[in-house]
Amino acid sequence: MKTVLKPLFFLLAPLTFLASSCKDDPAIEPTPEDPTTEAPIEVPNTPVTPIPEEMAGTWYADLNEGPLTSNWEQGTFQGEQGFKEFRTMVFAADGKNAVEYTTEVMNSGDEVKRYFYKLTGTLEYKTNPRSLRFHAQSGKMRVFSNKYSGYKESSIIAKDLKSYFSLLVDPEATSFTSATNYLDAKRNDGGNQYSVRYRKVGGGTPSNPGGALSQPPATGTYVKIGNLYYPTVTIGDLEWTTVNYAGPGGIKDSDKPEYGTFLKFADLPNIQVPAGWRIPTKQDYVKLIKSQGIPYDEYLESTDGEDLQSKRLLGQLMASTGWLKQDGYANNKSGFNAVPANLRVLSGNPHGEGSNCLLWTSERQADDTPLAFKIIQLPSDTYARFGGYPVGYNPPHLPVRFVKNK
Repeated sequence: MKTVLKPLFFLLAPLTFLASSCKDDPAIEPTPEDPTTEAPIEVPNTPVTPIPEEMAGTWYADLNEGPLTSNWEQGTFQGEQGFKEFRTMVFAADGKNAVEYTTEVMNSGDEVKRYFYKLTGTLEYKTNPRSLRFHAQSGKMRVFSNKYSGYKESSIIAKDLKSYFSLLVDPEATSFTSATNYLDAKRNDGGNQYSVRYRKVGGGTPSNPGGALSQPPATGTYVKIGNLYYPTVTIGDLEWTTVNYAGPGGIKDSDKPEYGTFLKFADLPNIQVPAGWRIPTKQDYVKLIKSQGIPYDEYLESTDGEDLQSKRLLGQLMASTGWLKQDGYANNKSGFNAVPANLRVLSGNPHGEGSNCLLWTSERQADDTPLAFKIIQLPSDTYARFGGYPVGYNPPHLPVRFVKNK
């Protein structure tokens, strides 16, 4: 069966379309057309050029749970109403057989419809000005609904494929061998541009991953805590989780999954960890600091934030992205992947995100104040130290890691 999507709907111009995605729109229902009156389903002879090698691969929107390719293969759906982009792009270096997957959620009366598109086509890369355009040649649409189980699938007709556009302006992709690769660009919806970031599937060990995983990682070591899987790394004689705890409780930031769950100190005993694993002690973190060759002052309980070599070595513990100061020191060579999540409180908005990594220890100070490990990035100094966080009436919520002896 051929399917006609109303042009306003199928253009998928991200800003204008998403702005209307929370409204009722009874005109969305695909309607069958007389095959003799419509153009062929496929659009032939679209422009095609090779693309830079680093742009080849499968890319998915950075804030998505994972690539939409998996959802299409499994017959499941990933997406929501609002302004968050759900998109996966499959690019080959020769520019041929490219695929774009996108999803949208719409209301039609009391029916919630979820649309899943798979478009196949070609790529056209230009250098002046730099741009990457996807030209659709054929496509399928699946419609999920709260009115029936499963989904209904149909083809997309040629006139709607021709009206679709997908343009990335000033695209830049990394090609690291031992870190997550990203494709950054501005997406052009025809009238506006907005910044986008896509994460590459495979191609290295994530240096700043999106957080705990719902499935075991394909490579490397990990530990399962609750229903989630946490990648791990061995540093010296200790094995550490490389992402923050992301289980139930506390406060979460849906836009920053790498921050994990912010917890009160009193919540820590509620976390059930496997045998051998524990919330780190102060001494565990001192070992972590010294493992990188960083001098540590036992009296001041701090590293030297003014010493250039100390700052450079401390960067080996810090995630390679997310920190505000772009001095080039944060490279995550250790794999510990400290992210600058700062802290959260139920009332207020504390400053420090992007420059403070705070992680609970399992200990308290002499005055019974809960103790935290901190990496602090200032305009001039960057240092690691320990500090207490009084509970009070608006207790601080901090992330937490786990460790075990090897």
